[in-house]
Order: sequence, then C-alpha cells, then structure tokens
Amino acid sequence: MGTEVVSIANEYSDVFNDPTINEQLNRFRIAYEEAIANLDSPTFRIATIGTTSSGKSTIINALIGRKIAPMEADEMSAGILTLSSSADRKMIIENVEGAVWETGEWDGTSDEEIYTHIRDRVMLPYHEKRKLKELPAPQITVLGSLLPVEDGSLLNLPDGVNLEFVDLPGLKSVQDRTNLKVIQKRVNKAFSLVALDYGQVDEQHRKQLLEELKKVVNYLQGRTDSMIFILNRVDLRNSVDLPLEDRIAKLQVEIQEILSLPDPPDIIPFSSLLLYYAQCAWGTVAQTEPSQVSHDKRSQLLKAMFMDCAGTINQYTQGNRKLKNWFRNIEDSLEDGEPVDDEIMRQILQYALAWSGGENFWYCLRERLFDAFPVLVIAPFLREYWNLIKLYSLQLTVLLKREDWKLLKK
Repeated sequence: MGTEVVSIANEYSDVFNDPTINEQLNRFRIAYEEAIANLDSPTFRIATIGTTSSGKSTIINALIGRKIAPMEADEMSAGILTLSSSADRKMIIENVEGAVWETGEWDGTSDEEIYTHIRDRVMLPYHEKRKLKELPAPQITVLGSLLPVEDGSLLNLPDGVNLEFVDLPGLKSVQDRTNLKVIQKRVNKAFSLVALDYGQVDEQHRKQLLEELKKVVNYLQGRTDSMIFILNRVDLRNSVDLPLEDRIAKLQVEIQEILSLPDPPDIIPFSSLLLYYAQCAWGTVAQTEPSQVSHDKRSQLLKAMFMDCAGTINQYTQGNRKLKNWFRNIEDSLEDGEPVDDEIMRQILQYALAWSGGENFWYCLRERLFDAFPVLVIAPFLREYWNLIKLYSLQLTVLLKREDWKLLKK
C-alpha cells in the first residue's frame, strides 16, 4: 500500500504540487518507513506513570532486575527514562533544547555509574533550574539486559520481539506543556502501568487522584484498554484498615466509571520494595541460570531487605515458625558475613515474588499479551500510519473536488 501511494504521487506529480498534499505525503512517507521498520523488529513498550511518591521508580527497578531509575527523592522521577533490551551496555542523554544537564553517550558503564550519573548530573541540575523556569524533561535511554527478556517465562515474548520500559514523570509533571508532545508519542504506542500509592486511595484522596488520572489519560491520548493499575505500598496497611479486597473493589468501580472503561480494570496489590531488594539480589538472568550478582552486592541488598521489609516478612511468616526461623537464620548469617548462595537466593526470590504481588503482576501481563498480542504489540506501530492514510486521503479528496469545481466553472 505504501509503495502504491508513493508510485501514484510520482506518476501524477502535478496533482501533488499542492503544499498541503505535499506535506501530508512527506508525513506519510516517514510513518510508512517507521511502520516497516517496526514490523521487521517489533517492540513491546510498557510506559509507567504514577502519583507522587507512589514508588514508581522502585517498581521499575524491581521489574527489570537492575537499579537504574533514581529512587532517592520524589523529584527524581520527573525525567523520561527509556530502558531498552540490548546486548550492548550504553547510556544516551539527549541534547534537548534548553538542557542544563550533561548530555552525550557513554558505553560499557556499570549500573552503579549509570544510576549516579542520572541522579547527580542530570536530575539534580534539572530540578534546581526548574525552580526558576519551565524546562523540557531530560530524555535518557539506557540499553542493556532486562529481566523479562532474559527470563522468557515471565512474558513469553515471541523470538524477535524487543522490550522497552518507558518511565514517565508523575501525574502532575506529565502535564507540563513543554513535555506533553514528547510524552504523548511514547504513551499512545505503549501499554501503560499506572502506579497508585496505597496511602492516597482513601476516601479523602481517591476522587482527586482519579480526576487527575482522567486528565492525564486525556492529555496523553492514552488507550484505556491497555492499562494495568498497581496499588503499591500495600505493606503500609494496618489492622484498622478496610479489607484490601474491599478497597480494591471500590477503586475498580470508580476507575471504570471515571475512565469509561468497558470492564473493571486490573488492580494488583504490590509491595515494590520487597521485590526490588530480592530481584536485584538475584539479577536479570532466569532462575534456571547461575546469578551474576556478586556476593557483596547480594549481601548488601538482603540486609537492606530485612531492615526495610521486616513487617512484610513477619506478616507472611506469622504462624509458620519453621519459615520464620529460616528467614532469621539467613539474617543471622548475613550479620556474620556469610554469603547467601544461589539455591537459598532462589527460595528468597520465590517468596518475594509471591508476597510482593510480582507473581500476580507477571501472570496478569502475560495473559493480556497472550489474548491481544497484535493489539498490544503490532497495532500501536500501525495506528499513526493508518491515521495519516485517512488524513492524506481526505486532503486529496478535497483537492480533487476543488479542481473538479474549477473545471465546471470553466
């Protein structure tokens, strides 16, 4: 179809001298070339947005098995960070107009170097200057291994299909006029993960939150049929809270009404910090393979897990003295400086996946992909192409009618 359109334009060049038609033809050619390239090597894109302090960066790091997205402060999540599966290790910071941060390309950098670079040389200068004037969000691309690609069982992606996570700014930052055009292009071609904070979905905050989400979905031209909601930090629940099932059911009804969804949305209760520590202590390889994480790094992450996630571990080991003692023995071994081997680490990761909601998340996303692979992976790359075909056809029809009218008048 693309070849025929270009052929017609070349054969009847006098008709296509009209500036409007010419502009549409050029846009069509670009979209056509992009569509062909994307069909040759399709990519499943997952865009993440979230409320302020929803732990979105922690979720991203947990899902990819690497500490890349800055987690230190709320403001750190205001950039556009693309994490792309690749055999190469590379970081690209685009030189956007008005950039007040370091830009360029770096090869072979470690995760620690990438993390520190993004935090100290990009996000901190950006937020410092952003207090004084509106700036475009930093656009950062990191190439390297991603857990769902290395462990094919998580998503069952067909051979030849790439994966990208696009970590977007929070709900409020995403509406900045300077960033809107860039972000729109990412979201309307992607599956969306929406991170919500458990502490912000009570009666007082819920309506305001969902109205904000509706604005963002409208602004971003996002597809509401390609969304999964993650209710993060459910480990903050206490004994006087409503049952989690009741709170999720209520949230489902309200999201369905406000976003005009045909069905209740998937909302997965999540404890991102637990999964982050356990998954990064294992790394990006499948559990059937030996872990590539050093013992020192693993010990550091597991010590932090026992400190920061003690309540969650205690909750799930309650009433099971044998399992509780097993975890205590591991914690004691870490304090004594003893390494945790791969066999024990696999068991820790399995518990973390089950308790954090990670297991349910991967199952849900895997099922959505199985049911609607063409819609989620192939269609997003063709949508712009077909829209331009319609617009191109309409402009051509208008031109031809105008020319016919001139002939009739003569």
